[in-house]
Amino acid sequence: MAKTTKERILAKVKRASKGRLFVTNDFIETGSSEAVRKVLHELNKEEILIRVYSGVYQKPNYNAYLEMKIPAATTDIAEAIAKKNCWTITPAKDMALNLLGLDTQVPNSYVFISDGPSKTIRLNDGRIIKFRHVTQRESRLSTSSALVVEAFKALGEESVTDDVLQQIKHKLSTNQINQLKKESTYSRAWIRKKIKRMDEIA
Repeated sequence: MAKTTKERILAKVKRASKGRLFVTNDFIETGSSEAVRKVLHELNKEEILIRVYSGVYQKPNYNAYLEMKIPAATTDIAEAIAKKNCWTITPAKDMALNLLGLDTQVPNSYVFISDGPSKTIRLNDGRIIKFRHVTQRESRLSTSSALVVEAFKALGEESVTDDVLQQIKHKLSTNQINQLKKESTYSRAWIRKKIKRMDEIA
């Protein structure tokens, strides 16, 4: 006997790890778009899935010690939203600094550059994610190159010292540095100059 859309979706959810995020397209093979949306709505009501944002759902991750459901990380939700919309995103501003080890503070804002439209999203729990549209040229940068360029912009020319360049250099592999040099061709003049300077420092 053929399985229903709900049975197929439930089987996929059951196999997934706790806390896993899903987007509607993850269930495209289980039935029609309308049937999938209807089932996801039902599963949200039944608390088998948690609706995090439009078209994004999480398998509950209950922590018995804390006696609470652990929400998905904001960065993971941003990636899921990007996946749902077929966008390419990269952490920007304070997040870029944090990921490169240039700032140890946890970012209080979640900003991403994107090849999609500029958009501010407020999640059900109040967290805010911002997507900032960039030119096609910038959106084609690899993740590591985009992080460096965003970190430079966040710091400003005067604050990108040799010490900063050295820290970044130690974070990147030789291939990533070579890729950065190639991809920075159309970046601002001062950014190109700083990247070139990385080759001159130990």
